[in-house]
Amino acid sequence: MRTRKLSITVFVLSLISLLISLKLFWNLGIFVDEHGFSPDIVNGGDFWSSMDWLRLLLLFLLCIVSGIGILKSKQKQEN
Repeated sequence: MRTRKLSITVFVLSLISLLISLKLFWNLGIFVDEHGFSPDIVNGGDFWSSMDWLRLLLLFLLCIVSGIGILKSKQKQEN
């Protein structure tokens, strides 16, 4: 039961982190569009722009893996 609570906590925290990062990324897009800048300029270069995308991808994968972990632990408890 304790590991299930921990898995749910990890999932919720990763989902919140993903939502915050998506909102910040959305705000960056709005700022870039309104002021005529490039995302590379705002992020500090092409490398950091790539790292921004990588952060979103890793948070998304963390949500998927932790969600699967919750479902697997639920199936294990039923058996």
